[in-house]
Amino acid sequence: MRSKSIHLRAFTLVELLVVIGIISLLISILIPVLGRAREQAKMTSCASNLRQVGMMMLQYANQNRGQMFPIDVGGPLYPAPSDQVWFIYVMKITPPPMPQLDDIPSWAPKVLICPSDDRAPGGVSYVLNDHLNERGIKYATKLRDRGVDQVVLMGERTSDRGDLYIQLFPDGSSDYEENIELYRHGIKRGCNALFMDLHAGRYDEPSTLPGAIDPWDVPK
Repeated sequence: MRSKSIHLRAFTLVELLVVIGIISLLISILIPVLGRAREQAKMTSCASNLRQVGMMMLQYANQNRGQMFPIDVGGPLYPAPSDQVWFIYVMKITPPPMPQLDDIPSWAPKVLICPSDDRAPGGVSYVLNDHLNERGIKYATKLRDRGVDQVVLMGERTSDRGDLYIQLFPDGSSDYEENIELYRHGIKRGCNALFMDLHAGRYDEPSTLPGAIDPWDVPK
């Protein structure tokens, strides 16, 4: 009887180890799946943010002769004063008295922060395509070489930059390369963008058009 009892307990321990091994295997499979699902949800939420901003830009354009957002009052070499950043006018919000650039994250609309951006310098995860203002392109402008569904209004910005605009520098270059985060949501998912037809979704970098300075520039 004793030997039989010892054998039974040993068999139960083996079974327990097998069950633990199976559970560990399942967890190792499920964790990456859950991580991918979580990041996909964040990317979807990010695209929703951009769509909401796009609708506000449309209202702004209706009141400003088709211009989708204000020009950069700071110009290409300096940041705009924090009480004159573009989203104050487009979203019709009131900043706190004497705001500082470091304070923007505390009062900037949450719709301007991508769920996958842990840093959001300046309280904003997105950067505007100021080439549109430079070229005089407005909401109803007829374009020759690219459809409005391919022209970017706003995209995802790198986490270590504080610029709010992609724009032309006096030397003829732009700050596109250092400002665009192509892989915010991972290598395979890439990043989101808001386009001139006001749809938002995955951004697949287009080729640079002849006469343009970067992929966001659209010569008329």
